[in-house]
Amino acid sequence: MAAAFYFFIGALVFWLAFRSGSRRAAQTRPDPREADIERLNARVRTLEQIITDRDWRLRRDIDGLG
Repeated sequence: MAAAFYFFIGALVFWLAFRSGSRRAAQTRPDPREADIERLNARVRTLEQIITDRDWRLRRDIDGLG
């Protein structure tokens, strides 16, 4: 019975270590959508400024979008 207990404890420790390692690996991978979201947020901020700014800034900001 003691061997089964040690086997169970060893398997539990191995499972917990493997589980935490896979979580860390999943958290460190960059999400490709984050870059797209940030780019779109910057574009929306620029468009909001275009709407609220004067005419001379309008031409400059439109040229900066390309």
